[in-house]
This record gives sequence, structure tokens and C-alpha cells, in this order.
Amino acid sequence: MAETKKKPAPRKKKKDEKPAPPTLEDALGWEGWHIDGLGGKSVGRVAGIHVDAEDEEPRWVLIRLGPLAGCTAIPIEHVAPGAGRLWAGYEKEWIKEAPRFRPAESLTAIQELELCAHWGIGEDQGRAAQVGDREANEISAVPAGAAGGDG
Repeated sequence: MAETKKKPAPRKKKKDEKPAPPTLEDALGWEGWHIDGLGGKSVGRVAGIHVDAEDEEPRWVLIRLGPLAGCTAIPIEHVAPGAGRLWAGYEKEWIKEAPRFRPAESLTAIQELELCAHWGIGEDQGRAAQVGDREANEISAVPAGAAGGDG
């Protein structure tokens, strides 16, 4: 009689364990997707991804708010993909109040800190802590593909 092997039990997620951040490849696949805020209200479309200028990890999802409204960015860990759309747990008006910039524009440390402040990321947390010790005008995030020159 053949011996049957037991399947290993699924790994339980620890209470404070965060989901793995998306890969750059996954995040780039979001370009053009609609993004919805609280209540399912459409906020705009994904216009691109900005990555850290040094380690090239995805940091920001750029959102085109409309043809005349321009773009802003949400921290990549503040969005969730699903069914060909992204979801952000913010009111539409709050998203529209975030600092604006052009999608092809690189971000300086001070611009990133302004975005972090808008999204409630304290100086000693997350991205704010990562860029807090950089020079104010130092380029700290670039459009995906621009880092390293060969993207």
C-alpha cells in the first residue's frame, strides 16, 4: 500500500505581518488602470510608477486626476490591486488635495517629504525616514525606467 503524504498546513499570517510590496513588474502592469477611493468613487487613472533613485524599488503610484487637474502620487503601500483596478482608502477630495507634479518629473527629497506629510507618514516612518537624511534638493525618486539609465 502506497504511503500518502500529508500536505503541509498553510502558513498562518502573523497578526502584524504586512503583505509583501508589489514588484516593479507588477506595479508597471497597473499603468492605465482606474483607481478608486472610498465609496468606490473613481479618482483617476494610474499614470506611472516612481522608484527610489538609488535602489529602484517602487515607491509611488502616480495618479492622473483628470485632463486639467494634473497628477499626484500615493505611496505604493497605500493602494491595493483587484479586478483590473486599484483601490486607495482615501476620500476622493483628500486625494485631489495632495501635492501635484508632472508624471515625467523626478522628485526631490523635499517633494517626497511633502507627499509623505499629506499621506500621514511621520518623519521617522516609512518613506519619510528613508529620504529624511537626504539633501532637500537631491533627486530621490524617478519615473520607473529612468533609474540607472536602462530601466
